[in-house]
Amino acid sequence: MKNKKLLVTGSTGYIGGTFSYEALKSGYEVIGIDNFSNSKKATKQILDNFINFTFYEIDISKNLKKVNEIISKTKPDVIIHFAGLKSVSESEKNQNLYWQNNILSTLNILESIKNNNISLIFSSSATVYGDKNESPIPEEAKFSTNSAYGSTKLAQELLISDYSRAYDISCISLRYFNPVGTHADKLIIEDIMSSPNNLMPRILRVAKKIDEKISIYGNRYPTKDGTGERDYIHISDLVNGHFAALKKINGMDNHNFFNLGTGKKTSVLELIRTFENVNDIKIKFDYKSEREGDVAICYADPSLAKKELDWTATKTINEMCVDAWKGVKDGD
Repeated sequence: MKNKKLLVTGSTGYIGGTFSYEALKSGYEVIGIDNFSNSKKATKQILDNFINFTFYEIDISKNLKKVNEIISKTKPDVIIHFAGLKSVSESEKNQNLYWQNNILSTLNILESIKNNNISLIFSSSATVYGDKNESPIPEEAKFSTNSAYGSTKLAQELLISDYSRAYDISCISLRYFNPVGTHADKLIIEDIMSSPNNLMPRILRVAKKIDEKISIYGNRYPTKDGTGERDYIHISDLVNGHFAALKKINGMDNHNFFNLGTGKKTSVLELIRTFENVNDIKIKFDYKSEREGDVAICYADPSLAKKELDWTATKTINEMCVDAWKGVKDGD
């Protein structure tokens, strides 16, 4: 197995934890790093069941020396860099935190691998495209971020490009659209308890009767029903995109970029209605003003990932809604 030893930052988060779990099941050796600022220790307990899992609790944005020590000791083949703060609305209120955390974490990783022949797969975001008048959005679309979060993602990509060019590091940035759902084993789920900003966990909170209703931010966008339109992708498809990148990264030079999305747009209202229909649950909602930094329409052109990575999203919106609910309905 090529690239059999992986260092995964953010290894106990929703996406990083799901990837780590699937990697461990597939026989990869995983060295996990997290500081639990945006994840749960329960996920680490799941991963600890695998003998091929090692874990370090550190904040990679604040401890370059420790990052260097871990990488020198473990000698991973590839680093999968999930760690980072990710809320659009929070980033607008606390820009200093986002710039320091997201940029320094990536800088410290790059400094630690620049002369070690280690490849990097980076969790980027469709927010680097901002609010585009034309969709679907290809990788070569002009950048136009609408939030500090999006700007930090773009800055991280530029940083990776510079290091990749200067130190001949093979790098892939995967630009996520909107991950939802729960993977097949229903063990690692998106956190719905800590004031989530993403749509699906807010729907799940209403379904679980934690909240009375969901607020839809904006119903006057230039879309088919006035609510924002997004490209929602099942977590399993997203994780498979990382394994596809792992298989191809050794044959790629410098820094390559790929959209991970379905190429289909679904409005906020459509997602709520679909969730209601497939799970037979009524979700109450109201409308509020648009949030600063949000965009009207954003969906992917995923054709490059299909061509270069042999990857395509396969899960439907119905499956995303069913699996999201199955993941949380029997929990506390």
